[in-house]
Amino acid sequence: MSSRASLGEIESPKASGDAIEASLIQEIDALGYVGDRTATWHDAVTTGLLEPSTTLPFYGIVVVETETPIEIKACQVRTSNGSRSTRGRFYVKRQAHEQLLDAAGMYLLAVYVPRPGLPNLARAIVPATLVDELLRGRWYDVAADRSEQEVAQLAWSHVIDPETVDESRGGRRVE
Repeated sequence: MSSRASLGEIESPKASGDAIEASLIQEIDALGYVGDRTATWHDAVTTGLLEPSTTLPFYGIVVVETETPIEIKACQVRTSNGSRSTRGRFYVKRQAHEQLLDAAGMYLLAVYVPRPGLPNLARAIVPATLVDELLRGRWYDVAADRSEQEVAQLAWSHVIDPETVDESRGGRRVE
C-alpha cells in the first residue's frame, strides 16, 4: 500500500481503496499484508485457512488454503456517470490479473460508501479464474503514460447479488 488513508475522512478512490485494504487485512485474522516491494500484483496472503462467513461469503469455492495470494479490490456502491449515477466498478490491471491467475489466487472484493468511515456494504472472496471469465471481452488499452497497459472494469453487481445490498440507504438490506 503506497499511501494510507484515514477511515475518518473521505479520500480519493485510491486512498479509500488503500484504507479499506488495510482495514480488511487487520480485521480478517487469516490475512497477512504483502507490501508493494514484495509484490505489486496482490495485497495479502492467507496465513491460515480462510473460511466463509456471513460477512465474507465465498463464490465458487468453500475454503482458501494457507499461502494463497489475495488481491483486494474495492469500489463505491454508486459512482457518477455523467449526469446520472451507476453502480461502482472494480478496476483490474491485466498484468496483475494474469499473475494472480498463474498463482491460483483470489480476489477479495469490497463495496463501500464514500463517506467517513468508508462503511463496507458487501464483500466476497472470488477465485481469479471466475473473475477472468467475467472480464472476457472487457479489456481495453490505457494511455501510454500509465504503468499498466491493459485494464478492465467490472460492475460489482456482476459478482455480488444486488438484492443483498440496499443502495438507497448506503447499508445492507434488512431481510
